[in-house]
Amino acid sequence: MHCFKRVSILFVPIAFNLCFMLLLAGVASANTSENQAKNLKYRNLFKSLGASGSTTDFIAYTAFEADQDKADHRDSLEYLNSHPELIERIRDDLGSKDIRWQLEGLSSRLLYVPENREEVAGLFTDYCRETIEDMLERTGLINPYSSISILNDNAPAETVVLGIKAVIVQDLAREYIARYQFSGNTKKRIEIGLSGRTSINEVGSYSSYIQYSEENKGWQFSRNQRTVWKSVSENPYTVLMTPLEETLHIALREHTEKAILAAVNAIPETPSLQEIKDVVEEWLAVEEAIVGGLVYSLVPEVVIRRIPDLPREWIQADLDTKAQFDKYRFLPRAIKMVQSYGLKKCIQAYEEDPVATRGLLEEPS
Repeated sequence: MHCFKRVSILFVPIAFNLCFMLLLAGVASANTSENQAKNLKYRNLFKSLGASGSTTDFIAYTAFEADQDKADHRDSLEYLNSHPELIERIRDDLGSKDIRWQLEGLSSRLLYVPENREEVAGLFTDYCRETIEDMLERTGLINPYSSISILNDNAPAETVVLGIKAVIVQDLAREYIARYQFSGNTKKRIEIGLSGRTSINEVGSYSSYIQYSEENKGWQFSRNQRTVWKSVSENPYTVLMTPLEETLHIALREHTEKAILAAVNAIPETPSLQEIKDVVEEWLAVEEAIVGGLVYSLVPEVVIRRIPDLPREWIQADLDTKAQFDKYRFLPRAIKMVQSYGLKKCIQAYEEDPVATRGLLEEPS
């Protein structure tokens, strides 16, 4: 099973000067009394979304589930190699100088820090709902959510619902356990478990999983019915645009999945995991570009109109960071495409023919 996730990253600095002037123009056009009232409501929200640096205890969000993340195995091996005294204890317990080991299994779960700041929790939740509603009106897309709410330590167990459940947390991490069995020259066996925790740097994510179905004799996708958004980031701008970004990823994902399945099924022989991963990453770059271009065009009217004091250097900092990642290589063209054809036309083009849309993004300049 291969899972592809996305990172809350949007823009690269190509053609930034032109687009940034458009941002300023969008702000200047918002001068109705209704807009002014909204600006007053969310005007200072960005000041509460920066990382504080304080440590807080994490709470388990999901149960441990089987995982296949090679990084967990690699980190565990590094731990064993850097703790020879542990290996010596295992040798002594086994009564054998020569020992062998094998990985028995990997499992992981999500941890979270709740957003307990009452004034921030309510205001940010309102902001998410309002900006999503605004975006849906501008794009003609359907609301995919069953709920958008703060996740706290009193949250009830998740149940199956129609639609996507969006939950807001202050921080998110992943905890893993790697289980190993050691043996020597006797029948004795020793099992140990090594655990670790990794920070999740994505401000928001929505995941799909591709796997082969023996029942249907073919590849198919399953999707998460939840998306988790962080209310704190080193760059608060990424927090503010995450609701738009994630909603667009959810809306376009089914069309990306169809394109991936077509590409995988076109491989002459049974595809390897690496071949599937390559196909997924290629199409992820396309979806990221389309979503990024759409969000970039939406930011002036949907985000900055509500938060006119948002520091523009935060947008530039975000652009500088994103320029380092190859998977956003199509973004400059996508930004221009959305500016040329408009929101609805670009969405319609991707829905009707993702392959043709990808072709436009891959055309040489």
